[in-house]
Amino acid sequence: MSDSAARQRPGLPMTSLQSPLRVTDSEAESEVPPPMETAAGSRPQWARRAAVGLMALALACSPTYVLRPHVGPFPTTALEILLLVAIPVGLYAFWRELPWANPYLLPGVLLLVAATLDTVVAPDRRAAIGLWKAYFIEPVLVGLIVAAMARDRNRARVLLAGLGAGGAVVALLNIVTVVRALLDHSFKLAQPPVAVYSYSNALPLFLEPLLAFALALAFFSEDRRERLLAAGFAGLAGVAIGLSFSRAGWAALVALVLLMALLTRWRWWLVGVTGVAAVALFAGSHRVRDRILVELNPTSPDNTLISRLSLWKSTLNMLRHQPIFGSGLAGFQSSILRYKDPTYHEDLVYPHNLVLNFWAETGLLGLAAFVWLVVQVLRVAQRGLKAGGWPRLMAIGAFGMVLSIFVHGLVDAPYFKNDLAVTFWALLGLQFGALAGRISR
Repeated sequence: MSDSAARQRPGLPMTSLQSPLRVTDSEAESEVPPPMETAAGSRPQWARRAAVGLMALALACSPTYVLRPHVGPFPTTALEILLLVAIPVGLYAFWRELPWANPYLLPGVLLLVAATLDTVVAPDRRAAIGLWKAYFIEPVLVGLIVAAMARDRNRARVLLAGLGAGGAVVALLNIVTVVRALLDHSFKLAQPPVAVYSYSNALPLFLEPLLAFALALAFFSEDRRERLLAAGFAGLAGVAIGLSFSRAGWAALVALVLLMALLTRWRWWLVGVTGVAAVALFAGSHRVRDRILVELNPTSPDNTLISRLSLWKSTLNMLRHQPIFGSGLAGFQSSILRYKDPTYHEDLVYPHNLVLNFWAETGLLGLAAFVWLVVQVLRVAQRGLKAGGWPRLMAIGAFGMVLSIFVHGLVDAPYFKNDLAVTFWALLGLQFGALAGRISR
């Protein structure tokens, strides 16, 4: 089917947060989102192409936040330097199409307010300001700009390709690193080797949301080239997550496959293959068995469940004393010291649980805002499923992203990392941009 569609009807309003989302029957029949009107005074095409290219480059380089240069006395990251170019150019090129009225506006603003308040009350305001701009201000602007860009399917493909390229590079580097360690017998199960990142769980945290969208394209796209490219990325990301030896990563991977199974006619085949593969890996690999069964041994020094329970107990004790603002942004590590459980001996910067993370870092207001935001994501995704075509693909990806975040977020810290925050909002922008021209009151 052609990638062009009928022009958007003049005066068609975008949804407000207070009004229910509704996709009209005629819009649901179309396979691709309508192209944007060329309003008087709109930016030249070269500026728009440059903006999309710069944003795709920044998204591809999301993992480069690990490079932390200084610009004069000010610390920054390679990712931030790219975003400080991509964001102004994107705002200039797509200013007239920015979807200010959208279902994510109020929860997003509320989250920004919460993060700002927790920056003010943070024990280290300098560190808090750094997280405030890297985890909230810049990512939200990225999501807004991407939503404007992604109303055109070809532009959305370029942005997805940027994310996929970044994910493919880190996945491949980590696969090579782990295989090399296995071959030269330097592999340590308790601390699996990792490339780019400083710890192995960071890899699946970054790849899982991308994998959700890749699986949606691989299973349901009507475009053969999209299916093949997405399937290739999904296979690479799946192997990398498997070799990360992250148990939460494994759980999220299985959850994503089962979600796709629910939506396809091959559901029982997928469930069967997944079950057989899981049993075969458990039975055939002593490393897989040891990695899982160690959590049933409370005396093992490699048991992370015991340490997590101690961490969560300490966190809840701190939050009972500081329920409104939590620890303040970037304040968990120091704030927990007065309230830590006697069995807590680590020195972690986050409580390694999605709910406790948002409560501790952004207070009750931030936690409420994030829950509201997720509800809005699911509502928009539900409408996308009914619309069919490209919006349906993006909706399935959004469902998978939320699922992976909550599964992995049971024991880790999704979102609270430069690449994760940028990717989260970029994918929300892609999801909303695909459906923006079809939503009415």
